[in-house]
Amino acid sequence: MAAVSNLRRDADELLRLAMLTESANVKRILTSEATKLVQLAEAEDKAKDSTQQKSPVHAARPSYRTTKLYNYGWDQSPKFLKIYVTLDGVQGFGSDCAKCQFDTKSFDLQIFDNEKKVSYVLTVNNLLKGIVPSESYTKIKTDMVIVFLKKSTSDNWECVTEAEKKAKDAKAPKFDNKEADPSASLMTLMKQMYDDGDDDMKRTIAKAWTEARDKKSPDDVMM
Repeated sequence: MAAVSNLRRDADELLRLAMLTESANVKRILTSEATKLVQLAEAEDKAKDSTQQKSPVHAARPSYRTTKLYNYGWDQSPKFLKIYVTLDGVQGFGSDCAKCQFDTKSFDLQIFDNEKKVSYVLTVNNLLKGIVPSESYTKIKTDMVIVFLKKSTSDNWECVTEAEKKAKDAKAPKFDNKEADPSASLMTLMKQMYDDGDDDMKRTIAKAWTEARDKKSPDDVMM
């Protein structure tokens, strides 16, 4: 701000000198230079305002300690995808404690605890579908902040992000050939379930494999 103030001060001084001179040519030169300084000061003001507007929400209160949030629940209606962020006592943080920046396929939520000087941050990128930033908003409830993401279409969302969709598709059972031997397809499915399952699932499938090997018939295993 000091540099901008100096530019305006110099411009004022040039205009003052222009009023004192009796030379039309000198008056024109001084007035022209003063105008240039004023334009330069205005340009620097605009550049500073633009930088402040584009600064991430995390920089709003730099003295606060930042804690990243990763867990959230979600639900949807035809118009909104709703993100539920659980945080004990958030209703006492203040009516303006939740700040959220929205983009067409992401959002950046920050919740300020003014008493503890902590900012809780949840950033979700690469949403599965597009949202309308100007119509998205947050609401504070008891021990919870809800982020309302306005859907750009009324389509149903299978999950929240593209990464979740890819992971879900990767785990889905795949049958490469519809005319393949059903027993081979069954064993492929059981192997995939075994690889992805917990200890109980692994024990159950191992037992089924043993029975299948002993009986020599997948039909017997399925009975």
